[in-house]
Amino acid sequence: MQEEHYDLITARKSCTANDWGVCYQMTKNNKNICPGQMQYKVLPEHILNMNILKLPDTSTIDGNILFERHTKENLARLTPNTKTGNSSEWGILLIISHSSRSKDGNTDADVYLKGALLNKKTREIALMTSMNNIAAGKYANRVVRSHDPLYKICQAKFIAPILFWRELKNRLDV
Repeated sequence: MQEEHYDLITARKSCTANDWGVCYQMTKNNKNICPGQMQYKVLPEHILNMNILKLPDTSTIDGNILFERHTKENLARLTPNTKTGNSSEWGILLIISHSSRSKDGNTDADVYLKGALLNKKTREIALMTSMNNIAAGKYANRVVRSHDPLYKICQAKFIAPILFWRELKNRLDV
């Protein structure tokens, strides 16, 4: 039986529309993870064994990408209200956020959260993107409820800027 190998590739659908900069997605055995699949069962070893340092640092940290606090509210925003999401106890490993205001500066902001949650029982990692209802309103499909009524979870493979992947690997490599 072949050992599973995970790595990162540049996401075809970039995060640049939301000003995240160039984003990356995981591959399994050099194949894309199927679209529409939320990533609940990533083992810490999968992240630790990825060759993340070979990728260029394309982060566009311009003050709009922030590391977020590990609060109950943020955990609720990143936990899907689904059978799998509800059947486990989750803890936060990492959260980054990005928000953007309308050009007039008066309209409420789109808020996006990208997070890694740890299943406290299985030690598997869930990779989630959550967005407030303003941002979620731009997506007709592919969202599920979170445990915060003002946020939705993106039901798709996880993509994130390199700064997320490097920080997650650093936090796991203790």
